Amino acid sequence: MTKLSTTINSKLSSTMIEKLERQQICTVIQFIDEDSENLIKFTGLLLKDILEIKQNIFEKFGGVIKNAFELLEIEQNNIVPTNLSSLDNLLKGGLYYGQIYEICGISSSGKTQLCFAIATNIALSPNNIVRYIDTKRDFCGSRIEQILLKKNCSKQVIDEVMDHIKVCCVYSIHQLFKVLYWLIDSLKKEDEGCRTRIIIIDSLPGVIFKSSKDNEITITLNHLANVCHYIAKEYYLSIVTVNLITEWSSVIQEGPSTSRKENCDVIPTLGKYWLHVPNTRLLLEKIGVGNRKLSIWNSFQLEADLACTLTINDSGILFS
Repeated sequence: MTKLSTTINSKLSSTMIEKLERQQICTVIQFIDEDSENLIKFTGLLLKDILEIKQNIFEKFGGVIKNAFELLEIEQNNIVPTNLSSLDNLLKGGLYYGQIYEICGISSSGKTQLCFAIATNIALSPNNIVRYIDTKRDFCGSRIEQILLKKNCSKQVIDEVMDHIKVCCVYSIHQLFKVLYWLIDSLKKEDEGCRTRIIIIDSLPGVIFKSSKDNEITITLNHLANVCHYIAKEYYLSIVTVNLITEWSSVIQEGPSTSRKENCDVIPTLGKYWLHVPNTRLLLEKIGVGNRKLSIWNSFQLEADLACTLTINDSGILFS
């Protein structure tokens, strides 16, 4: 909690603060909660001075009150369409600010290719910046260029898109946190006309399991969840993470006269704690040569099990 200091108000001198501390009033919250008449007795200040200090505290440390219409307008103005029509339909318009989305799938299911397509389409808007955090060291600029050439984009447009996709490679969870905290400072300075609309982290399991001990993983994930939720909500953007899935097979005994059958549970990696961190989790599955099924695995806002099919080719992602 924030302690009382002389910077809050000129009438709140060091002597006054010492008097308040002797009464166990050390923080701004304790000052606000204390009855004004008691504060007059403790400090010798006038009522108008006490009320002025409280007002200064509210202005400096209090939140901004918004009504429902203002919140709805902020939400609608900060929906970022991926311009992948079927995906936007699944997501009810696109990526919503303040949300963490997760793309899950087995290795080579097309998760990174989907991220490339999303990043490319969002960066095509001249006012959008995409932050791409690459933990696998496989970001491919030539692949982005190939997708744009298939869209018949000019060299100028390609150069602008490549400039709007800011790529950073990290090799450990400590570097990931360092980048995220650097982003907090950087996002404050962005121009409202051209700003970051999405952060992609491709992918999480490698840096989590590489750098964290078993007894520290939950602490690390809790820290990561808090930082990501703060960034997404504070700066009106979306975060997309990439995760693997694991399959656990168990044998179920039907009965003495019936055969056993195998039950297969598919779960996202990173453990039970991370299960409820993403607001929306998408599952990408192979369904034949070159075809994929993309479905809403679970979501706090969207209807689960809705799905669409897609194909990965030179043009990027094509939805059926």
